Amino acid sequence: MIEHIADDKRQLIESNLCYMTGMLAVNESLYSMTGERQEAVTSINNDTALMFYIKPLSPEPEPVEEWDTGPPDCFYIGVDTDQNQTICPISYHTSSPEQKKKILYEKLKGRVILFKPVISFSPGDEKVRKNVVITAVEDIAAKEEMCFLPIPVFNMDNADFEKKLLEGSNIIFEEYNHSMPQPEFILCNDYLYGDFSGWVKHPASKRMWKHKKGFGIPKRVKFDMTDEKLKGKIINVNDSLAFIGRDFLQKNMGGPDYLKENIGLTNIKSIDQDISFEYKFIESLWEFTLKENLYYSVADLINLHVCVKTNPLTILSGMSGTGKSMLALCYARMLCLSEEKGNLLFLPISPSYTEPADILGYLNGTNGLYIPADTGLMDLLIRAMDKPDEMHVVIFDEMNLSQVEYWFAPFISLLEKEGNDRRLLLYSPNANCINRHVYKESIEIGDNVRFIGTVNIDETSKDFSDRLLDRANIITLNKPTLKNLTAVLKGNDKLDVSYKRYMGNSFEKYRAWYNDSNWCEAYTDDEIEFLDELHQKISKYDEQKGVSFRITKKIGEYILNIPASKEGQPMLSKEDAFDIQIKQRLITKIKGTEKQFGKLIGTIRDNSKNQPEQSELFDFFNSPKARKVSSFNSTKQEIIRKAKELGVYGYTN
Repeated sequence: MIEHIADDKRQLIESNLCYMTGMLAVNESLYSMTGERQEAVTSINNDTALMFYIKPLSPEPEPVEEWDTGPPDCFYIGVDTDQNQTICPISYHTSSPEQKKKILYEKLKGRVILFKPVISFSPGDEKVRKNVVITAVEDIAAKEEMCFLPIPVFNMDNADFEKKLLEGSNIIFEEYNHSMPQPEFILCNDYLYGDFSGWVKHPASKRMWKHKKGFGIPKRVKFDMTDEKLKGKIINVNDSLAFIGRDFLQKNMGGPDYLKENIGLTNIKSIDQDISFEYKFIESLWEFTLKENLYYSVADLINLHVCVKTNPLTILSGMSGTGKSMLALCYARMLCLSEEKGNLLFLPISPSYTEPADILGYLNGTNGLYIPADTGLMDLLIRAMDKPDEMHVVIFDEMNLSQVEYWFAPFISLLEKEGNDRRLLLYSPNANCINRHVYKESIEIGDNVRFIGTVNIDETSKDFSDRLLDRANIITLNKPTLKNLTAVLKGNDKLDVSYKRYMGNSFEKYRAWYNDSNWCEAYTDDEIEFLDELHQKISKYDEQKGVSFRITKKIGEYILNIPASKEGQPMLSKEDAFDIQIKQRLITKIKGTEKQFGKLIGTIRDNSKNQPEQSELFDFFNSPKARKVSSFNSTKQEIIRKAKELGVYGYTN
């Protein structure tokens, strides 16, 4: 028996919906003490019923596997009184105890058994019971080294199925719930699919999965279920599930009799079309901002798009009155989001916000009701969890009017996790909550939720901590000259409305733009060496600052996700991307006194000078090693700004 923690009961019980294969566990050195004898089939202590032990020949449900500690806990126990007439016909029940024992033994010995686990809990001590209900005894000789893999069977047009795989759309497997291991293979009509990049479980539907787009494209092979080679190697459970021997799959998937091929070339074209749509989205965003009387460079809009695409939190900084809030709204509306639909929330931050309850809500301990905050944030997050295929954006306007780390604290901890692991705890699972059916104890912050903040840097605002800066892109928008602004906006009436054709109207399409290749692929050896040396120079002045693993990863993801132009070239050069990211993710964290950072940043006491004096960082970005990576013009301008602050105020922010 296995000790059980009460919180995991639900997951263990969900394993009862799974199917498994096994064999009678004969001649084992140790069985459970529940039986009268240490035998594969024996009487239950102080009972007339017989019990038998099943050794699994297929992967166990994941929640059960976590609890196994070895024999005898790895065995499943069947009881004759729980079995159907296939195993125990009417004549069985009129037999003597010894005859029953012999009948069961002969029926099960040396055969592959198909069964469903029945997980329950002992009264009193809450130990896990692993019982079985046998559904079939297969005409297949069982061997201990056998392993049968569960294979979802999907009945859909192959082209449609392949499109779902490539686009990462939700797929429902009727007999394959989340307790089962991630599918290694899938049968669809006359093809067996494999080489998957991974799977993501839907937070609400226990039978819904989506393929995680990875480095390669899944493969398929022509697969004939009537092939003689499959005799003794395949178990058809029903129309939605089969088991196939692992040895057969390993020996034949790619052997001379099987042609392995990339799936759905036509569907790959549809993905390419979505990707090419991205540059049109950027151009349309620029046109849309002009329609709204905003003027930003295309480079700024590309930067905003890539930051939002690759990171849950993006912060727009800049001079007050330059349209930061409106730009965030324009981006959201280009994704077809609106407050009327419930997938967009514009949330002005109040200086009175001092804790998460101010924006989320709280559990009233007196009446047991969860009271959502008036902000509407809770409703949007619930909607986003219920509609995982729809994009949602939250805009925190003037988010640093209050100390961000106070009211945004639980989100900060979640930002570094993957989408399906970002679960926000609202109250204790053991707490009494009357409206729990509406406001559950936790809520998932999926990849279909993006946070965009706007900030002003003045005497009324609060500084950001390094903890937040490490998890966000801080975009300082470039203000155009008034001459350029008026010249462009005067031509607004000549713009057509073609931008409406290129609005991103689904999370599925938005997600197709994301390149989730390994971030290491973004770097050359010279660039990694440059980052290492940059880290050494900064950390010499403050051990808590520098080029962290997280920053390195995020810069790599940013570079890999720069949209391609119509000609297939990056819309933002790698050199410019490096410059932007070093400024946004690294230089923003350098803030302090002249005594601490004077030699690193340098100082400028005379406004007529354009370069800081004795700046180790500025000199490094001018070095041949740095110039091999980028010119770093924006980064050096930011260093100059900080050097002026040190020269005038003795402090830089």
